[in-house]
Amino acid sequence: MATLEKIRQKGLLLSIVIGVAMLLFIVGMIDFNSIFGASRQNVAEVDGKEIKIADYERRIDEMTSFYKYEMGQNSLPDQYMEQIRQSVWNSFLKERILGEQCDKLGLKVTDKEVADNLTGDHPHPMMSQLRMFYNAEKGGFDKAVLYQMLDAINDEPDGDLAKYWAFVQRSVRDQLLEDKYTALTGASININNLDAKYAFNASRRADISFTNTPFSTIPDSAVEISLKDQKNYYKEHKNGYYRDKESRSIAYLAFDIVPSQTDYDDVKAWIENLKNEFFTSPDFISVCNQNSDESYSDVATSKAATDSDLADFAFSGKKDDTFGPQLFGKTYKMARIVESGIMAPDSAKVRHILVMENSSEKTEQVADSVLNVLASGAEFAEVAKSVSKAGTAQAGGELGWLKDGDYDKDFSSACINAAVGKPFKLTMGSAIQIIEVTEKTKPVAKVKLCVLKRDVDASSQTYAAIFNEASLYMAQNNNLEKFESAADASKGQFIRNYTVSQSDNRIADLKDSRQIIRWAFENKKGDVADKVFECGDKFVVAALKNVSEAGYPELSEVADQLNVEIRKEKKAEILMKDLKSKLESGDLAATGTVNGAEGVSQNSQYVNGIGVEPALFATVASMTPESKPAVVKGSNSVYAVKVNSVTEGTFDADAEIKNLENRRPYKYMVYKSLEEGADIKDNRITFY
Repeated sequence: MATLEKIRQKGLLLSIVIGVAMLLFIVGMIDFNSIFGASRQNVAEVDGKEIKIADYERRIDEMTSFYKYEMGQNSLPDQYMEQIRQSVWNSFLKERILGEQCDKLGLKVTDKEVADNLTGDHPHPMMSQLRMFYNAEKGGFDKAVLYQMLDAINDEPDGDLAKYWAFVQRSVRDQLLEDKYTALTGASININNLDAKYAFNASRRADISFTNTPFSTIPDSAVEISLKDQKNYYKEHKNGYYRDKESRSIAYLAFDIVPSQTDYDDVKAWIENLKNEFFTSPDFISVCNQNSDESYSDVATSKAATDSDLADFAFSGKKDDTFGPQLFGKTYKMARIVESGIMAPDSAKVRHILVMENSSEKTEQVADSVLNVLASGAEFAEVAKSVSKAGTAQAGGELGWLKDGDYDKDFSSACINAAVGKPFKLTMGSAIQIIEVTEKTKPVAKVKLCVLKRDVDASSQTYAAIFNEASLYMAQNNNLEKFESAADASKGQFIRNYTVSQSDNRIADLKDSRQIIRWAFENKKGDVADKVFECGDKFVVAALKNVSEAGYPELSEVADQLNVEIRKEKKAEILMKDLKSKLESGDLAATGTVNGAEGVSQNSQYVNGIGVEPALFATVASMTPESKPAVVKGSNSVYAVKVNSVTEGTFDADAEIKNLENRRPYKYMVYKSLEEGADIKDNRITFY
């Protein structure tokens, strides 16, 4: 019994011990790496729905392929990639936010609708705007070209064409769904005669006379600002200072990565050492190709197409004449004339038929047959449509105008030198091109010029020296106060300040500066970065000057901004009182130099001599020639204004209503409202 009693007394303790043991056992079975790893896979959440980084990157890849094809480029500049990442983000937001609303309303886009808009008799307008499916002969969308692309995708389902097509399909589907939602919400908005009348009045135009007295005519010292002034202004305008995003203020110093004088001297010595061999060797083209930053192209160019630094030399000399070496900007150049006195067309208009069979014998046989058919009078375009293996087949083989050196060098050279209207064949690898030149420009003087050039870049020693200079600045100035005060203007050192949010891709014009933004959002106010950032052609050191949380800031955070606006208000009060007093005589000239402006309306975006002044434009809209001159506070000036004449049209309520309906501003207003109300968690800073 004693033992049983002891167990009862210790029962609670045993329960706790057993419970903890079981908890530890369960916890031991949990893969926390998987849990936190999963959270790290989310690039964002929209109303609780995750956007995976893999999906985000796949969309970026698809849009990149789309723009490469549409722009005809193998790679895209950095700024394009930044825009693509932002566009994918915007499309994800719209897809999730509008998608949720459409689900609630039962709005859907079926696969059949998408197919009809892609390949049906009445394709979506987007299809006719795409370069990929454009047929110059038809002047628009060509379904046959689309089918050719789909066949190519079947052969390579994971290639760039497949990504291009995935982007097109998604874009059309999203647009169809958005159109349905817009039509539904738009039907609930009624534009009446009052709306139409207001819009009509806003377009009423007036010729005015005015005087302009800038706030700056009153010195800042003449205006006192108290804490009470700040509190009152902030209370009245608090919403204007609301921050919907967290931001960071970064102070940074950039060190340009530029070649030293030693680098210039080294390149000069290097090219001078090659001068004799380049100028005298019969194999000077090989010397060029082995040493120059750019190889010799063996293309004859007109003066307009020749390197502008060398054009005068090239067209005033003869074969084997030489030039240089000479420094142009950051590039040393020397040149030798390969051939002069050439007279040839600058461009040729070309069409072609690409023949490529399963053997060289069969290819040759078909090519000869095509030439015979053309010689007998067959229409080139029709033969191209039925025989050519090129993507231009359905356009009748049309390539358009090309210059010497365009496309393949041998191809363009053959075209430039061919007779007009006489088809000929050109073997290119395992294919044969049947080519016809239909037009040529008039012959112009050309030259073949071999240019050996070398850019002067920062050497590894110079690179290291500049990096060390930046590193030393960072190490010696490892707090914000020192960082900002140590910059030496005599050495060209200037601290720049820039405010960024998590979604910003770069700081000012600094290339690859997203890395600095990421650093700023991982550190605290006052920190100086413990690394030197390489941003294109600059090394950058940075410090985190301020952290601004989302929401309403404290008055002290925006005191400087408040003072600017309060000072304007106080100056405006003084100036307006003075101008009103002077206008009691009714003479506008009493308020200053009188200027004029024509066609001012409430809808004016900009007026010469005034700029952008909505308050002034709105005041003018309510005045007539009989009205007394008015005094108006502008953005940075006070105006005295008089209306001289008014031009009004004839009000047509139905026409105005139709015009307003066509603008459909609600389309953007509704989505903007939905976006502002959505719970968006942006984690892109974790990945980019």
